[in-house]
Order: sequence, then C-alpha cells, then structure tokens
Amino acid sequence: MKFSRRDVLVSLGVLTAGAIVSCRDLKKSENGKTSVTAAPVSASNGRVKLIVGQQDNALQETVAASGVLEGLPYDLQWAVIPGPAAQLAALYSKAIDVGLVGDTSLIVEQGRAKTDWTEATAPLQNVAYRKNPNPAYRATITAVRNSANIKTLADLRGKKWASNFGGINYFMYVLSRIEAGLKPKDVNYVELVDGAAAGAAFKAGRADVFSGSVGTIKEALDSGDARILLYAEDLGMLAAGAFTARTDVIRDPDKSKALADFFERVRKHYDWYAKNLDVVEKIYVEKRKQKPKLAKYFAAQSFGAFVPIDDDVVKRQQRLADRLFDAGEIPKKIDVNAHNNRQFNSATIASSSK
Repeated sequence: MKFSRRDVLVSLGVLTAGAIVSCRDLKKSENGKTSVTAAPVSASNGRVKLIVGQQDNALQETVAASGVLEGLPYDLQWAVIPGPAAQLAALYSKAIDVGLVGDTSLIVEQGRAKTDWTEATAPLQNVAYRKNPNPAYRATITAVRNSANIKTLADLRGKKWASNFGGINYFMYVLSRIEAGLKPKDVNYVELVDGAAAGAAFKAGRADVFSGSVGTIKEALDSGDARILLYAEDLGMLAAGAFTARTDVIRDPDKSKALADFFERVRKHYDWYAKNLDVVEKIYVEKRKQKPKLAKYFAAQSFGAFVPIDDDVVKRQQRLADRLFDAGEIPKKIDVNAHNNRQFNSATIASSSK
C-alpha cells in the first residue's frame, strides 16, 4: 500500500486550502479524529493575519490554556493538517504561513527539488526548532514487532516496514535502512499518509517494522508486542520539530514581526506548561480524547524547548544531508544553510539563555 508523493501533496494540498478558507471551528469526524479545519483566534479586522499549521490540535489547546495569547496585536489562525506531506503542500500553496514538520524535512525537499535552492531562492525555510530536552522522552524511533524475530539490523532485510513521507519519520526510515546496509529494494516499504496510519498498521500486525513517534505505538511497546531498535539520536539526528515558514512570509516585515511575536508567546507558554502538567493532562483527556494513562505520557512527552539554529545544528544537518547524497537517497549535494534561517533565534531563546 503506497501513495505517490504527488498524490499526497496535490490531494491533501487542495483539501487543506479549502478547509482553511472555510474557517470553521475544529470538529471531529465520524471516526473521532480531528478534521482538517482552521479556527480563528479573533475576527479579521484589517490586521495582519498569521496562519499556523499543526498536525493535531495539542499545541493550539495548550497555548490557549496558558493565557499567552492575551493582547495579541494580529489575527492568529490555526489549521489542523495531519501529516508532514500535507503541511508542506499547504505551505507551497500558500494556504498557511508556517507549518510544523520534522527538522530534516527540508533536507529531502531541497535534495529532490528540480531547481537548486540558495539562501536567496529557497521557497521554504526552517525558522525554529523545538525538542523535549529530557532524554527519557526521545520521540523518534525505529521499532520492531517481537513476533518478527528481528535480532539485529541485518534482520530487517525483506521485512515489511511502515512509515510516512515528508518528515522526520521518513528520514528515520531512510537512515535506519542505510545503517543496516540495505537498499530500498531490500525491504518491503509501506508508505502511508501520516504517522498515525503507519503506527496503526504496525500495531495491527500489518508491518514488522515501524519508523515514527514513540507515542503512536506506545501501547504495543508497553504490552511487549514491540520493542525499540533505534532512536533518532543514535543516527546523529537532532530529532526536533521544525516550524517551517514560506520565505515570502519571512521577508514580509509585518508577517515577520507577527511570527517573532508568536514564537515569544509559544516560548513563554512552555514555561507555563512545565509548571502545569496536571492541567495539560486534562487537556489531553478532554480535548484529545485520550485515556488517562496515555494522556499522562503525552503531556510529559510533548513538552518542548526551543533549540537555537546555530552552527552546531547546521553542521549536524549538513552531515545528514551528505550521508543521504552519498547513499543515493537524494540526487544532488545540497547546502543546508539555504533552508535554515537564524533571524528568529532572539524570539525563541530567552535572553538569559543567549
């Protein structure tokens, strides 16, 4: 079961754009999942509008609960768009101004782009990274079902492997496969629309291997049906979430000012978050419809701190990009400086930490 990248980007991009224009409140679909819609914080009155894409409504709910949006000098609109490929489609189509993907997503985008990206021409740029600083909550993994009898990396050969295109999960799959010394033809890769779908396939036994978020398959890990084979950090990845913005948004003085203000508020929200985990747990139970045990885990795991886009981060990304090129996973050698923008570091990192 595999979707072409074009199918994912085009079909979900059109759906996303239509949903944002409708500006409906967040609703639940018949299967209980949050639908692809957008929710305005305030009515448009001629002020600057900033549209922020997210893959679920967790950040929106905790930011709202923290109270940091009081006195907002611009209109903020949230768009729930499941899956990194759909986030990228929404960015390219200008349906959103900034989206949430993995810190490695633009390595693949730039490496496969038809035209070369430079700092002047890149259509998208990563403008902020966030990551849970607690090693106990490393989030991105490659896991295996214990019934698949996978003892070593070499045992991944020929196995059915589920993940999704467009973000850090896909990158985890690729690097795990490279680490095992395997080519694409050596595994049975199942590419699904998003991490939730890949996790569901793995938990149901329709895949032997999974690359994605711990939380997506936590129940299988807790039950002993599966175990973690690799963490993203084992492969040299930062494994952070990335706020990725359109370059024209960054260059617009008013939008850029609003984006910097948004990041400052999200940073302050994380200060509140750390002191109110009990409140966050209730949000996951009431708003995300999770069972208390799972909500407790996600409340702790989803805490974040901004990571400055500095020389160390750029060097780490460049090593990963070079590794993908050397392995033939991307067709051209790239300079990751083209898609890493440092101008918002002053908004994401508190003065005492600079």
